[in-house]
Amino acid sequence: MSDKKIVVIFPGVNYSADCPLLYYAVFKFETRGYEKVAINYGDLTNKYDSLAQLIQGIKSDVLLRLKDIDLSQYDDIVFVSKSMGTAVAGWIEEKLCIKARHIYLTPLNETLPYIKKDKNIITVIAGTKDKFLDTETLKEHCKKENIYLKLIEGAGHRLEVRGDMNKNIELLKEIVSTY
Repeated sequence: MSDKKIVVIFPGVNYSADCPLLYYAVFKFETRGYEKVAINYGDLTNKYDSLAQLIQGIKSDVLLRLKDIDLSQYDDIVFVSKSMGTAVAGWIEEKLCIKARHIYLTPLNETLPYIKKDKNIITVIAGTKDKFLDTETLKEHCKKENIYLKLIEGAGHRLEVRGDMNKNIELLKEIVSTY
């Protein structure tokens, strides 16, 4: 009997599963025999006034959708999340009482409670110019929790360096190699 494996993609608000970091995550895990589920928030992102409300609304919506999939039947569950999706992924793992391995891309402050040493975190990746979460705050948190943090010098929230195509292709390759 072969292992049942699944990768679940939790995108950001303006960073869908078709964007490079998530597209190649799916590609890489599918070649390793993982089933995939890519969450799509649809028009939910237009329905809320604040990020906090948006995250709450999306958590409930995603929980309903994932309840249709019996994640407990999988031997390996990997959550790849970006930005707002990082807060949702951390919460979903706890809510469904499952053990997932995490790849957190550009987490938010709201994600920090889920980035803990007793979780199975493959990597946390952020840019030093990310405007959504202070680099020092994230560094201190990961150090305290003994979690591997990969900081990309000069990269913003999309893990890209403005205006440097070659550098961004290099970064994409470097980041995807950690998955």
